[in-house]
Amino acid sequence: MQKTVIITGATGTLGSQLLKHHIEKNDIVYAMSRCDHKISQSKYHDKAIWCLGDIRNDLTGVLPPKADIVYHCAALKHVHMGEIYPSQYHDVNYSGTLNVFHHVDCKKFVFFSTDKAVLPINFYGMAKALAEKHLLAIRKLTGRDIRVFRWGNIIGSQGSVVSTFIRQLRSVEPFINVTDKYMTRFWLKIEDVIDYVVSDDSVGEDGLYIHPDIKAAYVLDVVEAIANVLGVSDYKVREIGIRAGEKIHEHIKSDHVACIRSDRAPKYSMDELTELVRPTVIKYLAEHNV
Repeated sequence: MQKTVIITGATGTLGSQLLKHHIEKNDIVYAMSRCDHKISQSKYHDKAIWCLGDIRNDLTGVLPPKADIVYHCAALKHVHMGEIYPSQYHDVNYSGTLNVFHHVDCKKFVFFSTDKAVLPINFYGMAKALAEKHLLAIRKLTGRDIRVFRWGNIIGSQGSVVSTFIRQLRSVEPFINVTDKYMTRFWLKIEDVIDYVVSDDSVGEDGLYIHPDIKAAYVLDVVEAIANVLGVSDYKVREIGIRAGEKIHEHIKSDHVACIRSDRAPKYSMDELTELVRPTVIKYLAEHNV
């Protein structure tokens, strides 16, 4: 049955993949972005109903008032920028989320959060945590179908550190800048994220969804995996120190039932990591004519 779907942040990594999924299902898709250039460059430019606007503003005339599903992907995501511009991160990641939620009368509202919302020490995580709490409270009070998906790092997403590592490893004198050599993170590939979001079999806990197969890895092990794909065997590691708002380790969950921290969670093997990063490395090389 054809559905009416709204996707905010539709030109981002997650949004564009959800857009592709629903276009292939012949759903009616309203795709929102605040970047007219990215809209014009989208491969789905003529296959969706594009909505140019900012989630902080009045959405009358921008988004329809009703839909079957809303995927709220739009967000500001860089930790260090949130420490400099906290009001912007609050207005986009918290107030903007509620603005979209209250504008659209929908059967299902899907919000994408982050592991940084767990025991947050940076403003990005704090704003996402506020949005999580507010939406889940509404869900509990009203019984509405509100789903919060909490991720770690998505391999190959826009602005991903993986692209930075590829550029550094391809330098004349290969090097890597890391903030701390013991840093760990949770990692998932975009295909696993999309499959989990759109699956009817995904199971959440009181509206909160965490991918059951998510694993962690040391950032330096991810670097080694990228180097394996590139065929780079010798590179220097520069430890530049942790930045404002960063943690050495992240939590994907922390409550009275369970605490899952990235240095203690199940880890990817090197073979798994190499296969995890391979598509992103190959795509990067192809896009840069290497």
